[in-house]
Amino acid sequence: MNAILEEDQTVTIERMGQSGQGIAYLPDGRIFFVDGALPGEKVLARVTQVKPRYARGRLVAVLAPSPERITPVCPYAGECGGCSFQHWDYPRELAYKENWVRQALTRLAKMPDPPVRPIIAAGAPDHYRNKGQFPWGQQGGRLTLGLYERASHRLVDLDHCAIQDDLINGVLRHAQELAAPYHFTAYREKTGTGLLRHLVVRSSHATSDVLVLIVATASDPRLSLLAADLMQADAHIKGVGLNINSERTNRILGGSTTLLQGQSSVIDKILGMSFHVSFESFFQVNPEQVGRLYQLAVSEIPLGTGVVWDLYAGVGTLAALASPRAAAVHAIELSAAAADDARRNFALNGLDNVHMTTGRVEELVDRRSLPRPDVVIMDPPRKGVDASVLGKLLELGPERIVYISCNPDTLGRDIQLLQTDYSLRQTTPVDMFPRTDHVESVSVLIRQPR
Repeated sequence: MNAILEEDQTVTIERMGQSGQGIAYLPDGRIFFVDGALPGEKVLARVTQVKPRYARGRLVAVLAPSPERITPVCPYAGECGGCSFQHWDYPRELAYKENWVRQALTRLAKMPDPPVRPIIAAGAPDHYRNKGQFPWGQQGGRLTLGLYERASHRLVDLDHCAIQDDLINGVLRHAQELAAPYHFTAYREKTGTGLLRHLVVRSSHATSDVLVLIVATASDPRLSLLAADLMQADAHIKGVGLNINSERTNRILGGSTTLLQGQSSVIDKILGMSFHVSFESFFQVNPEQVGRLYQLAVSEIPLGTGVVWDLYAGVGTLAALASPRAAAVHAIELSAAAADDARRNFALNGLDNVHMTTGRVEELVDRRSLPRPDVVIMDPPRKGVDASVLGKLLELGPERIVYISCNPDTLGRDIQLLQTDYSLRQTTPVDMFPRTDHVESVSVLIRQPR
């Protein structure tokens, strides 16, 4: 079975897979996933992994390029694993993402002709991200920052990232220069030794203010000096924090965050409302597209609605934006820190009809403490909505459900379960993450007459 491992194969790419890999077939019939290849191309690819039903490969050469292939704007595109589609014409990337949503609904929700609207493109497919997470490393005794190669933990040393806000790229360059004189050690996963793990940088689209979070295995007096250096070097930096993660884990953040310099949050805006963004807050990373995404969602709440539930509420962004359209909004969020941020955001905007409850959605929707919803908005994680929650929603019977999804496959699965009582009026894909293989969407489900 492994006879072809490390062999070069000449294949024709037939279509694009869901993880940004071109799909071809080997002579023995096995499906063959090739990183960096585009539909219609004839390529030479080296087999790097062999399984009974499929194989994976690395692109060696493009023998007959697709007319949709473009020159990446990023010089690290061939190494860094952060983007899947730096080499693909943006309109074709959009068509692929729209079709992925359509196919997921057809295949998983059993809808022959799903009501999928045209995808909403990003006005700027580059330099859009307002958050970057960069691991530290060491190469030849030199401290580096960067991103990992695709499907590996080999660090690619970067001085900028083509999809990051330029404010973040500025911090990336300053941090490497300013950290060098302190002779810090970078964390090594294999041994669990070293001090510096990650640098997390956030920018505010509204104010151009920046927060920097140093993730380290332990506290060190030199980190306060580095924090002061960073703030002095870049006037946009308004605060520097320290997060301690001493665990042998791939998780980026640990459980303890302290402020080293400046302030612990900045203000950003969505659709005219203001929101605190702190070191660890969940906040959508594309400020241009998030307004479009959330406008799609909240516009589906009829004016004068009685009760809205916002499930998986995060820092309360959707709940706040929904508040002018409803008598009461009840938000549910598992993270106590995010729920606290949400309450601050409600106060910041002077909202008195929004209520936050901290706990698991799966448990809270089954209690009688919340009033029955007329509309439910939900923005779950990639794994989608637990079947018990969907069952409870079918029992409660809100007039409509607005489902924001970051995973077309779990969206299709969940809508299939809701179709006993709800009809899908429309699904609108939104390209929140250009150059990557991720796509978000807003689906509107209307309760059928009983």
